[in-house]
Amino acid sequence: MRSRRFDAAVWGYFLLASIWLTWPLLPRMATSLSGSPDSLLNAWALGWSFHILPRDPLSLFDANIFFPRPDTLAYSEHLFGITLLVFPVFAVTGSLPLAYNVAVLSSFALSGIGMYLLVREITGSRWAALASGTIFLAAPYRFGHLLQLQLLTLQWFPFVFWCALRFLREGRMWQLAGIAVFSLLQALSCNYYMVYLALAMVLFGVSLGVYGRELLSRRKVVLLSLCAVAVSALCLPFLLPYARNRERGFHRRYEDVVYYSASLRDYASPSRFNRPPYGRWLPSQSRSEKALLPGFGAFALALIGVGVGRGRDRLFWLFCIVLSATAVVLSLGPELRWGSAAIPLPYRFFYRHVPGFDGIRVPARISVLALFGIAVLAGLGAATLVAKWKKPLAVGLLGLLLFEYRTYSLESAFPEAPAISAADLWLAQEKAKGAVLVLPIHEGREIIRESLSMYHSTAHFLPLVNGYSGWWPNDYWELVGRLRHFPTARSLRFLLERAPVRYVIVQYDRIPEPRRRELERGMERYRESMPMVFRLGDEAVYEIRESADPS
Repeated sequence: MRSRRFDAAVWGYFLLASIWLTWPLLPRMATSLSGSPDSLLNAWALGWSFHILPRDPLSLFDANIFFPRPDTLAYSEHLFGITLLVFPVFAVTGSLPLAYNVAVLSSFALSGIGMYLLVREITGSRWAALASGTIFLAAPYRFGHLLQLQLLTLQWFPFVFWCALRFLREGRMWQLAGIAVFSLLQALSCNYYMVYLALAMVLFGVSLGVYGRELLSRRKVVLLSLCAVAVSALCLPFLLPYARNRERGFHRRYEDVVYYSASLRDYASPSRFNRPPYGRWLPSQSRSEKALLPGFGAFALALIGVGVGRGRDRLFWLFCIVLSATAVVLSLGPELRWGSAAIPLPYRFFYRHVPGFDGIRVPARISVLALFGIAVLAGLGAATLVAKWKKPLAVGLLGLLLFEYRTYSLESAFPEAPAISAADLWLAQEKAKGAVLVLPIHEGREIIRESLSMYHSTAHFLPLVNGYSGWWPNDYWELVGRLRHFPTARSLRFLLERAPVRYVIVQYDRIPEPRRRELERGMERYRESMPMVFRLGDEAVYEIRESADPS
């Protein structure tokens, strides 16, 4: 009974720790959403899934951006696993920011709970498991990706291996089902993590062959193989749209892969949201992808775990050492620069020959597997210390970890959600039909501004010519170039041939002079074939009824 009360208290502890570390998210759950392009892109993707799944689930990947191209959801993450988790929240409340923020907050708490369950199973020590859960919940890696929901959603990794260990020890079918369900949730929440989970499972299988053969039987091997086949088959429909886009030209440039690789120095860099007591002596890191410090407390406990963990659980001791080392090496990317020479690293082989790795732009993100391994090894180390010095040391360890993982105010990360534009609300109210073009349409690096138009389109989800994502087709830039002097007879004809549009939204306050006056005069010339049907302040909606040349 006492152990059950302790486990119940652990759930409360992880929830409170999550609330504390992400404050002021809790009081802003229903109203907050960052205006960063990644946050708006992910909020739009969730909103699209909430909209289309009850209506036409087979059209999930034919999202409303970059009209009229197919498979546009597969230009970035589809977030289906996250959608399943928070769909009930949206179904009850209709609030997209609330559903999004529930996904954010729950990713923290569930990460702690999952790691707690795994390390408790490995070590038998609840206090050691509590320390490991705190590390996996609160490490700076998470805060470096606070605005990237798919990368926050790493909570299912420990649940997968908890169920795997339970199944190897007991062989029950619900444990096998748990492996399948949690693997699917992880794989379908983030494409990066799908690849990383597959790699982790391969390394786990190798470790099992070295130190866990007594746990295997013919029945277990057959059932685990069938489970892997079933999970792969269920993931396949979500991979096919990406394969089709690959045939259309989608790929990650080798130069980008090199640029977004980690260095060993990055493993001593906290995120800009963390304020460890020793922060002033650490290298600063402006890019979130490179803030890979797991924490010196976690490092210290993990080193103890490396030294003594073999005596507690040889299987996970070996697995987590191999997993962490592999992840660190692969995070360094495809090459190491030494003066003018480029020394090839193992990641180059994976990039060129292992399916999935050629679609990964940021090798540094595989450090999440190192974080997983360090958290488990830290639990092995903490279990040894707690067994010797008992509860006072365990409480002290938790206090030190929480002190080290403190965050600065996250006010800037959780501002008020952008208001939906009056023009998009009007289209929704009128139950308009037809595709929409939003002006200005942005070129080059300014394309990130299109994420706001995408978020506004969640009011109606009409097809949208504009778009922003992890990739965009080359012919989109041709369209943008042709619209630079819109409206002209030639640009209007080209638009209607390439992307038949019915409504044009113009955000005049976002168009600098003299282009604004030029556009207003042009729209006036086309007032018969493209009349204004709505205007409020600097927002106007025009309806294209027929193409005409005023000359």
